[in-house]
Amino acid sequence: MKIFSFLFFCCGLIFSVQKGLAQLPSTGEEQLSLNGKWAFKTDPNNLGEDQQWFTASYPALGWDKMEVPGNWDTHNKYAHYAGKGWYRQEINVPANWQGKTIRLHFEAVYHDAKVWLNGKLLGESHSGFFPFEFDVTKAIKYGGKNTLVVVADNTFKRGATWNWGGIRRPVTIYINNPVRIEQAHVLATPDLKNNTASLNVKLQLRNTSNSPQNIKAEVTLSDKNGLVKSAKLDQKLALSVTLPPNSTTPYTLQTTLPKAQVHLWHFDDPYLYNLEVKMTQENMTQHQVKDRFGIRKLEVDGLKVKLNGEEVRLMGYNWVPDDRTTGNTLPAWRYKADIDLMKKAGANMTRLSHLPLPKEVLDYIDEKGILVFSEIPLWGQDALVDANNPLPKQWLKQLVHSQFNHPSVIGWCVGNEIGYIGANPGVMAYVESAISYVKKELDNSRLVVYVSHSADNQKTDPVQFSDMILFNKYNDLGKQADKGYGNHPGKPMFYSEYGYNLTNENLNLGVIDAKGMLNSIRNREYLMGASLWTFNDYRSAWQAHAAWNTAPTGNRSWGIVNVFRQKKRAYEAFRKEYAPLKKLTVQHAGQLTPGRSVKTAVRLQPREILDLPAYTLRNYKLVWEAQDTHGKVVQSGFNILPVIKPGDKTVVSNINWKVPAQNPGALKVTLLSPTGYDVYDTLVYLQKPAAPKIKQIIPGENGVRVLFEKNPAAEYYVVRYGKNDLSSRSDTTINHYLDIKKLDKDQVYQFAVAGINNLGEGAPSEPVKSTPKTDLLPPVIWYTEAADSSFFIGYGYENFDYLYTIQYGTDLNNPAKTKTLQVTTRGLCRVPNVANGQPIQFRMKRTVQQYVESGWSEIYTVTPDGNGPKQTPPVKSVSRLGEEAIIGIVPVPKATGYEVSYQENDINKRVKINSAQADYLVVQNLKKGRSYNFSVTAISQNNNSKEAAPAGKLTTSTQQ
Repeated sequence: MKIFSFLFFCCGLIFSVQKGLAQLPSTGEEQLSLNGKWAFKTDPNNLGEDQQWFTASYPALGWDKMEVPGNWDTHNKYAHYAGKGWYRQEINVPANWQGKTIRLHFEAVYHDAKVWLNGKLLGESHSGFFPFEFDVTKAIKYGGKNTLVVVADNTFKRGATWNWGGIRRPVTIYINNPVRIEQAHVLATPDLKNNTASLNVKLQLRNTSNSPQNIKAEVTLSDKNGLVKSAKLDQKLALSVTLPPNSTTPYTLQTTLPKAQVHLWHFDDPYLYNLEVKMTQENMTQHQVKDRFGIRKLEVDGLKVKLNGEEVRLMGYNWVPDDRTTGNTLPAWRYKADIDLMKKAGANMTRLSHLPLPKEVLDYIDEKGILVFSEIPLWGQDALVDANNPLPKQWLKQLVHSQFNHPSVIGWCVGNEIGYIGANPGVMAYVESAISYVKKELDNSRLVVYVSHSADNQKTDPVQFSDMILFNKYNDLGKQADKGYGNHPGKPMFYSEYGYNLTNENLNLGVIDAKGMLNSIRNREYLMGASLWTFNDYRSAWQAHAAWNTAPTGNRSWGIVNVFRQKKRAYEAFRKEYAPLKKLTVQHAGQLTPGRSVKTAVRLQPREILDLPAYTLRNYKLVWEAQDTHGKVVQSGFNILPVIKPGDKTVVSNINWKVPAQNPGALKVTLLSPTGYDVYDTLVYLQKPAAPKIKQIIPGENGVRVLFEKNPAAEYYVVRYGKNDLSSRSDTTINHYLDIKKLDKDQVYQFAVAGINNLGEGAPSEPVKSTPKTDLLPPVIWYTEAADSSFFIGYGYENFDYLYTIQYGTDLNNPAKTKTLQVTTRGLCRVPNVANGQPIQFRMKRTVQQYVESGWSEIYTVTPDGNGPKQTPPVKSVSRLGEEAIIGIVPVPKATGYEVSYQENDINKRVKINSAQADYLVVQNLKKGRSYNFSVTAISQNNNSKEAAPAGKLTTSTQQ
């Protein structure tokens, strides 16, 4: 985007602000986003401050453009840059901002930052994960141009993750009246015996003026059903006070919710309440804030962890909140997709991240239901592990104050793997003082913990101060857990990290022994859960030893999904082991012949009481879909399941369905959680897979690469090959290709691909002939991602690669419409300066260090999208039972949610589902016996997709 375009955008915002600033909007607060393209320049020689790049008069000629929020590492030329990066932006400030309080807020800059306004240093920040802000009321120039300059320095590394550089989260100017609400915390304490709940609303009210201010504050509570009435009937919580000048004053309001108004928050029932606080003077709104909270009780009872009085044994994943295309900026589509994928794979409790997470991420976790330990970024041997150093306690204060209202946060963590006394001599005093500080001064309603990797080796270990034993270990998991608990008995243990070794970036080779891992730690009374390291592969430069070294791509492959969130074989293995049922099997009455009606018994075997996981299932559903060989659903339905507890006998749920009369493919049976996640499924195939189609064969490296289209009825694929027949057979793969090596060059071979499911190997494709060569094979194209005026390519590598060449354009057969880009980055590159909405073809080749080139890869097409989904979500199925319908869809990349549209009594109705990777959309409160046509639209941050074709016309009478 050109600078002129950005300034025009800003002026448009300021114009709307100017119209309203004489009287601020009904919230009493205006927000001006400074997100967009900023002028940018790296400073590897540290010249910027000496040459005064921060002054308003500095010309900044030839500077690049960089998106805010953003990371410079997502651009090819800055992909490995560590050092200082300078940002500049001009802001036109209207004169009628005078008399207001103006704050400049940075949500996060990695890692060290300095900020200047009009050449004056405002201050510094030295944590890349916490927000910081400056009161610029007196520093800003009203009625004119202001120059904002930021220098970010990403030299500092924290742990084994990548040091993503830049202004990584949004920048906002807040315009307030002189009095405002700084904080509104809700402490909700349920009485499980009487089913009531006490609420303490703790306010911090700020007066920035030089005189006392008489104000009124009013608190309103509501939920999805409307206003929530307290024990004082419909009386609102309110106060009238005089705020002292230039001060922040705390106040507390209390009430009790009766039984009828209490709905407890649970990971399977994440019920949320709305909080609204309004401050007024002379009946004029001065400030208004809104937030959400939940009511739940998490307690340690001996060796049991109880949620709302019921024992739970829960599993989860550690999440490194970044990816290779958006860095650690965390756009909504990325964090929502990741959380959805973790929930599908059984995540209900976790030490999710070493890092503080943004509010909107925790908002989504609140809504979806994961119990989280929130942590400050203190790791390893560190001078900050010191009871007398104020910085960790400052971080803890920021963490607690910013995340207090989130019911998903069940504990505060004061540090990770800092426990060896030889490395950190002050660790015992630090952990004891930090935990005491949180409990006594910040929050005594939650657990306060420390993550130990030394509890098995030290009888004197800081874990003794922790409310639970959070424990990190790799290999010999059961033995090490027993040893750690033996040294520190009496408290439940949660494996906050567990694993063996790195897996592989290749989806087919990304295998982890999930069953073996979990069986080694199951059935221990003291061990109530575990969190795998990690959910996702992540960028890193960490090198440790042969089994733990980061690959040349810079992608550290611990995950069950890769850096592009493609599922490895390990994903389904952990999804099965984390499922709330031990086993789901089907048994048919009669033969599965085409067109025949069948009664099928679905047998649901509960977990044992000391299993991992183990918790009660309420309001779960069993969804079934009969598919043809193309994956098209021809019939579907669902059953509502009874309450299932750990240790119960096997539950049987019967379904009545008809085998597809033509091309019968499979019966899919899915366990659907109350939050809409398909947490377990099984496919009963009705015939072997049809023959796949070979797309292309590329000869090279004494063999060939066979690329093929996948078949919905196949789980794995093999290549059959030979000179005169198809007697040779490759290993199986889940990938879209197979490399066949060690063939005789200049000899003609024939190749065919066959799919495999649980009925066996299907018929092979039509054979295709090819002659192996010694040429280099091109890179494997793993992934493409459309972006704003650009696109990303994720590709394979070899250790001796030197250069990658990308040829791209609207027509690769026309040289006039084709461009070439060369990069040396392995695994990922960005192709810039292409038009949004225009399909672009591309292909790649690689050059090794001897300057030998490969041939070209297959041709792919991608359409840059301006960071919004353009696809229509395909609708697979619609099931109806009484007042409820379940719509099966194929999730759309970059969607942040979906909208289901239908008509009732000639009234258009719309239901929004806030989920990025939902496979099933639940619509409730339908009229019994009435027909409905449903349409589905994908929602994004920037725009919506076109509506899907009507999903079907259904009446209750046609359903089960």
